[in-house]
Amino acid sequence: MKISKKEISDHILKVEIYVDKDEFDRARHRAYMDATDRYPVMGRAPGLATLDDLQRTYGPAVLFDEALAKVIPESFNRFLTESGIRIMGKPQVDDMQFVPDGGVKFSVKADMFPDVVLGEYMGIAVPFERMTQQSEFEQAVVQKACENMKGEIPPHMIEQKLNAIVAQEKLNINNDAVYHLLADMLVILDQAYVAAGVARPKVQVRREAMDLMLQTASAEHEMDWQEFMRDQVKVMAERYHDLPGNYDSLLEDIIKEREAAKAAKSPDELTEELFTAYLGSLELTEEQWRNQRQLQAARDVCVDLLLDGVAVKEGIDISHDEVHQFVEDLAGHHGMEPEEVEANIDREILEWKLRRDKALALILNSGVTDREAMEQRLREQKAREKEAGEKGSNEPA
Repeated sequence: MKISKKEISDHILKVEIYVDKDEFDRARHRAYMDATDRYPVMGRAPGLATLDDLQRTYGPAVLFDEALAKVIPESFNRFLTESGIRIMGKPQVDDMQFVPDGGVKFSVKADMFPDVVLGEYMGIAVPFERMTQQSEFEQAVVQKACENMKGEIPPHMIEQKLNAIVAQEKLNINNDAVYHLLADMLVILDQAYVAAGVARPKVQVRREAMDLMLQTASAEHEMDWQEFMRDQVKVMAERYHDLPGNYDSLLEDIIKEREAAKAAKSPDELTEELFTAYLGSLELTEEQWRNQRQLQAARDVCVDLLLDGVAVKEGIDISHDEVHQFVEDLAGHHGMEPEEVEANIDREILEWKLRRDKALALILNSGVTDREAMEQRLREQKAREKEAGEKGSNEPA
């Protein structure tokens, strides 16, 4: 293995690794030994075929994919160990190419673990009762542990966390029938106004579509919501213009066209439309929405750094049995077979999650209640409530 290029910028590592022919061929041979049943060679006992034998039987590129799956992570992990560099998350491999001498060259990009110094994270005292105020207790313990930690948060980590928040929100919206109905209403109502000869500002159509969606989705109209929706669209359009005689037919065509257009959208296109409808209901642009969640993203990154740091410092590891138990529990929760779940998860990412879970449990289990601070917090809360009550009673009726 040879490092042909290394670059570190803004806490991002980029490294180019070259593996010569001999090392790559050894990886191919190890891959063959792991899969002799899939590569039988006539006249050779399993495990005794040479690379020349395999190439004559299966072609010159035999076992390349299997060898790459071994040599890429092994080479990169060796580089990290030798250089003392720690990374976070899953590295990205790109620009992989075979070189004329029979070796292979590839680039790896990874987020470096920022230089953070853990402060006190065990035995943290907070002004909340563990049993009766569990959520407040846990949030306060983690927040204080984060405040005790020193170090710079790389901007790209906040951006990545923000992207993850956006992706999760889009998934939630995609699974919510309310936003499907809202997206339908936006299109149908807008086109219904056009069919009636009405020109309405987009912002007004959006607000009216939101009101109509809430009425249509209510339990009161659960059984006949489609008919209710048609009637309400007609009423709203008729406020601004006399309806043509064939308006019922026009409205029916609009609804059918919407259903067809929606069915023709790709999953990504539909998700983006639903997210746009969701943002419209808040009267926000995506940029404004993301800006509002910057602080949440920064806090989440702080927690990740805390838990990763504690996991390393405490030597937290995850056993095969723990991974297997998590997979079984997840499969049972979703009504799937464990093998199916295991085939669709990234084991490395799962192990990081379980390490963080263990680190979090370690921090929380050591937390304690600061009785004096809790009593002081309650006195201040009562004083604020009393002041608010007196202020309200003194205001003129």
